[in-house]
Amino acid sequence: MPSVSRLPADVRAELATGRGLLRAADFEGPGRSRSRLHRLERKGDLVVVAKGVYADAAALAAADPWSAFRLRTRAFLLAGAPNTYAAGWSSAVLHGLPTTGRPPQVPTVIRPGSRVSGSNRTCHGRTRFAAVPDRWLGQADGCPAVGAAFAAVDLARHAGAMTGLVLADAVAFRPGGREQLGAALADIGAWTGSGRAAWSVRHCDPDVESPLESVGRCAFLRAGLPLSLSNVWVGEFVPEVRLDHYWPQHRVGAEGDGVGKYLLADPAAAIRKEKEREWLLQRMGIRLVRYTWPVATRSPDLLAAQVQARLAEPARSGGRIRTWARDDGLAQLGLPAGRPRPDLPRTG
Repeated sequence: MPSVSRLPADVRAELATGRGLLRAADFEGPGRSRSRLHRLERKGDLVVVAKGVYADAAALAAADPWSAFRLRTRAFLLAGAPNTYAAGWSSAVLHGLPTTGRPPQVPTVIRPGSRVSGSNRTCHGRTRFAAVPDRWLGQADGCPAVGAAFAAVDLARHAGAMTGLVLADAVAFRPGGREQLGAALADIGAWTGSGRAAWSVRHCDPDVESPLESVGRCAFLRAGLPLSLSNVWVGEFVPEVRLDHYWPQHRVGAEGDGVGKYLLADPAAAIRKEKEREWLLQRMGIRLVRYTWPVATRSPDLLAAQVQARLAEPARSGGRIRTWARDDGLAQLGLPAGRPRPDLPRTG
């Protein structure tokens, strides 16, 4: 059920203007005072999300964990000192990068102008002190934040290979993203864990369109499988079928979710199109391995073994097959290139 706010109309209006946030220092005028906000807080209608910053308690309780984390990040920045920028997952969520699992307990920001090092933490957020080049200091979602590439590389220093690759692929998908990742890696080369981040940057692929494809690729890379092509079109004369992963020398493809990606829109049409697609792939002699999010994340070795078994089989004959890069195939078919990446499946 949607949340029902019990707040007065003028307070709701201020929250709407602040996109869900109200700063006590700005709540001035006839009938407005901090004591009034304190009373609403004591009643449980408002909740403090940063020093002197309030949110609608009902709306916050109804929000999913990452939306609530985004709101708390914005609040912490609003209450913070000048020259403070969202960093880590706080920057990632503001930039719209994929998120994994549950968010951190509190937002993280960086103060790059400080001469001290280390960090401090309060109940509302964590502040890191670090030397960050000015070129990575900007904005995201109307808030000061380090660049998406810098955030992705910074997070990959301590995240697992899967999370690091999901983030790196998401940034590489954006215009100039691969080059930005390389520049960010160079700038944090002396930081702890930069070698782990380097793996993600080295293996990022700008043709990957979804986090599910990234976790599939991670399973293949970690198992030492030959490199696959991402989101290439295959066909005898014109682009006919696009595959998430394709090994052309073996005529083997792999795909995440398969028909499940389209069932919700029109189940009957999705099943019919999938049968036609399967027939085209069989005609071309392409063997396909399908996988899901749970398999790729919880049993990556099993997924890699399934693909390895297909790669080890003798290639089927099926006539001449041509391949087209993602955007080349889209252009030939008159379809727009550079579509937005889908969001990561919510995993709790």
